[in-house]
Amino acid sequence: MEKAKAPSLAEKISVSSSTDPSLLEKVTIEDIDDSPIEEVRASVPPTDDPTLPTATFRAWFWGIVFSAAISFSNQFFWFRANPLTIKVIVVQLLAFPAGKLSEHILPNYDFRLGRLHFNLNPGPFNVKEHVLITVMANAAATSFDAIDIIVVQKLYYNQNWGFGGGILLVLTTSLLGFGFAGILRRYLVRPSSMVWPINLVNATLFHTLHKKVPKEVADAEATTPGLSLSRNKFFVIAFIASFCWYFLPGYIIPVITSISWICWIKRDSVLVSQIGSGLYGLGIGSFTLDWSSLAAWYPSPLAIPWVVQANMLAGFIFFIWILVPIIYYTNTYESKKFPFYNTNQYDIWGQEFNRSRVLTPDQYLNDTAYEEYSPIRITGFFAICYGQGLAALGAIISHTVLFNGKDIWERFKNARQSSDDIHARLMDRYKEVPDWWYGALLLVSLGASFATIVVWPSDMPWWSLIIAVVLAFIWLLPIGIVTAITSQAPTISMITEWVYGAIRPGHPIGNMIFKTYGYITVRQALLFAQDLKLGHYMKIPPRHMFSFQIVGTIVASFVSLGTTNYLLNTIPNICTKSAYPWTCPNAGLFGASSVIWGLIGPQKFFAPSSLYHSIPYFLLAGFLLPFPIYFLHKRYPDSWIRHISVPVFMLGPTPYPPAPTNTMPTWATVGFIFNFFIKRRRSAWWKKYNYVLSAALDSGVAICAIIIFFAFQNSEIHFPRWWGNNPDSVDQCPLATANWNGVDVYA
Repeated sequence: MEKAKAPSLAEKISVSSSTDPSLLEKVTIEDIDDSPIEEVRASVPPTDDPTLPTATFRAWFWGIVFSAAISFSNQFFWFRANPLTIKVIVVQLLAFPAGKLSEHILPNYDFRLGRLHFNLNPGPFNVKEHVLITVMANAAATSFDAIDIIVVQKLYYNQNWGFGGGILLVLTTSLLGFGFAGILRRYLVRPSSMVWPINLVNATLFHTLHKKVPKEVADAEATTPGLSLSRNKFFVIAFIASFCWYFLPGYIIPVITSISWICWIKRDSVLVSQIGSGLYGLGIGSFTLDWSSLAAWYPSPLAIPWVVQANMLAGFIFFIWILVPIIYYTNTYESKKFPFYNTNQYDIWGQEFNRSRVLTPDQYLNDTAYEEYSPIRITGFFAICYGQGLAALGAIISHTVLFNGKDIWERFKNARQSSDDIHARLMDRYKEVPDWWYGALLLVSLGASFATIVVWPSDMPWWSLIIAVVLAFIWLLPIGIVTAITSQAPTISMITEWVYGAIRPGHPIGNMIFKTYGYITVRQALLFAQDLKLGHYMKIPPRHMFSFQIVGTIVASFVSLGTTNYLLNTIPNICTKSAYPWTCPNAGLFGASSVIWGLIGPQKFFAPSSLYHSIPYFLLAGFLLPFPIYFLHKRYPDSWIRHISVPVFMLGPTPYPPAPTNTMPTWATVGFIFNFFIKRRRSAWWKKYNYVLSAALDSGVAICAIIIFFAFQNSEIHFPRWWGNNPDSVDQCPLATANWNGVDVYA
């Protein structure tokens, strides 16, 4: 009898995001001892070896070393105009030879210190040690969100908490998030439908490096056209190609980072520049040949299922290519006074908004001065992106209740289910982290958070911290579900800013700190949950995961803050145009938000007399939109409507601003080629090489970028000036930063 075919990830997402989630259990294939998700089956074998040593000395040693290194590198590059994030996959690669080296040079010696007992070299370096090193480094690679708040405090409001206050701010937000992730892990980690697609790339690389393919399988593949290369050889070839190619956009010809060919038609036209510019305009027809541009703003296009990418592309087209031009060219929000696309603030005359004119010496809003000066203005693009963010939050609420509510309720009643899939059952053999560990961590972090806002000048009453934490907890589960399906996280940044702006308008510093404990706590919780899922796939004992993630977070907090202080004190005019490339685009976005939501406040920004009074209605529109989709799917369960997910649709424009607009079209095109066309026409090739290729592209770019910086740029060794690396020709659209009248105002 032929076994039933397991559903693909696209079909599972359709079930989990567009129908009754209780159907997930009904479609599980009980007679196949493997994951019900096709993409998971292609990446993670349903096996485990519980005899492998895990938290070894070499795992701890290399974990700390690589955590410090990647934390420094990422924080160092984070302030650049095109941030270069060294992905944890680089650590994953480097940790393999490092572990093998330890295996050969460390003695087989039992070390005893009181009750502690461990062996310096307990045998061959294994995949579980490798995973723990990578998990610790990943916790260290993603701790810079709170750093942006510290930068804005210093540069916008001349406030410096010193190292003590800064480290408490970074640590408490991160560890609060870890506590939340642990408490909700049964909903975000254990279920098979919570895939976390980006983990599949890492899992594939782990097995590529450590798995020995049986000879008969290797012989069979060697005789199959297109599959003759082993995964290891394919990885090496793709890695070398990616490494060599990145010298072009990264050093020799950066113009290919954004090829805006439409601007070649008429370079002296503002309209053509605004339509064609991939950096400062709509980016229609623009594309990039720089893999780092894609990886900086979205997960790998090879890792995200095409059904998810199609939803995101549709959202991008609607908001960026349809709604934004309508707003701009009808001069809604007085958009034509300002450049087409940036995050800056302006006055009613189209000039840079002068914060110093409306700030009191205590960094509060002077209402009288504000009334005498000018209401604040932003670009039409920025205004629509605010609306899109609110619409996404509204959609997440109703979508989660409609499509995931029943499953969440069932899991709440049955806190630990033993029949999710083979991976969950294999994990049942290991001791789970007790809930009280996460609860204790949460309470300690909360206590330290209270101390932080009381001792340092946070401009934030103690009771407001409770509101921020409650907001974070309420939003974590619905946002976590969407992120687990797409690997692209919505943000509650605007909600936290809005809430505090309503409670205490005119207090920008307090608004940022409140945002830190609301939005960034959720952000960190999602990153921790993603790593917990990787440990779930790779069968890592949960208690070891807990300790490695905690240590990685602590190491990263100290290194990131130290690196930030070094850059702020050594680079003149950092975070301004004159310091290019150290222009701090993300800190600039945080700063703009502190002015709009904190200094000015939502009462003034959304007042009936304000140009922007209609933006809050996006929240209502987003909340209502999932209802017709839900009922249509109930009416036509087998139609194309089952693939529509409104929250995923809303995620398409999420990186904008400050991401370049040429990113999404290129990203979706690559995704279509590999995760739709090749997956359907060359399924065997896709299963064997797709995730390996993604890992190789990320790794080659990251290693090359590090070499370019330290070997050339840091040594002031520049490639000879020519058209391909002339700063004036990078985007080929010279009038993209001008307003409608061609005036290049503060851009």
